Amino acid sequence: MTRGKVSIIIPVFNAEKYISQCLQSVLGQTYSDIEVILIDDCSPDRSIPVALNTIATHPRKDAVRIIHHERNQGQSCARNTGIAAATGEYIYFIDSDDYIATDTISLLVDAMQRHDIDMAIGGFTSVGDNRVPGFRLPFGKIISGDEIFNSLYREEWHVMPWNKLFKADFIKRNKLYFEPGIIHEDDLWTFILATKARSIMAVKGADYFYVIHDDATTGKTTMRHLNCRIKIIGLMHSHLTANPQLQTPAVLSLFEHMKMLYMRNIHNKMRNSQCDRQLYDAIRRNHVSSSGVKLYPTERFLSLNYKLPHRLGYWLYLGTIIAMYKIMMLKYRLGIA
Repeated sequence: MTRGKVSIIIPVFNAEKYISQCLQSVLGQTYSDIEVILIDDCSPDRSIPVALNTIATHPRKDAVRIIHHERNQGQSCARNTGIAAATGEYIYFIDSDDYIATDTISLLVDAMQRHDIDMAIGGFTSVGDNRVPGFRLPFGKIISGDEIFNSLYREEWHVMPWNKLFKADFIKRNKLYFEPGIIHEDDLWTFILATKARSIMAVKGADYFYVIHDDATTGKTTMRHLNCRIKIIGLMHSHLTANPQLQTPAVLSLFEHMKMLYMRNIHNKMRNSQCDRQLYDAIRRNHVSSSGVKLYPTERFLSLNYKLPHRLGYWLYLGTIIAMYKIMMLKYRLGIA
């Protein structure tokens, strides 16, 4: 069985403390045919000098290319630069502050070739905190069709592009590039990717280690977070209206579910009724009404807001989300979640 080159794309920005560990894990893969593409997104710290020192002393140093952006363009553009530069048959993304197990690439490639799937997903472990929900997609099970959307709906796997191996042709043929200039770009990218993928599978042992630290690009939710979410909702809506064949119960329920999560996040973190209303306006404006499509129960109830006058719909929508969140937190405290 032929194997095929894997292009490992690593955007680099403010990762001075972590880039060496990341590179050591990538260059230490048991899989031999790799190219490592570092995208220097004008990092102001010593990330690139540290990376160069790590590469210079490694036996596989010739497998590494560094592409320098002339100005900081953000993670979306850095990943897009990597996709454009990739010469491998497969593409794998890793963030510069994370690392992977030694056999990760080998196991993922083996799964892709044995089962002819569009995406192989490895498990992951959060290092430093447990804020990210665990990986719950059953290992070894191939899923396709509506089950891809249902598993994402159930949060059995996550929207982040890392810990996943893709066929390069699948990414480029479907023009799966990241939207520039926004945050939460992973939500949009993975939503559209799910509408294109024929089949995916989770692979045991292909582990990714997600390092959570104080330097991470999370923190306070701002107006930029709100505006980017509004833009993403609009872009998802455009994708669904341009492709009416996608307007199935599974896809539309996932779309409504993601809107609900956005509202919950903005309400809980911003505590600003004007921001809540602004987001609700976008949610209501970007409703996909497809006759004969029956949403899942929660989304069906939330969708009642579209049939009500604007003000009443807003209070129904927000009140339902607040009640659902309180019930969820109570279940966590009682240990029955």
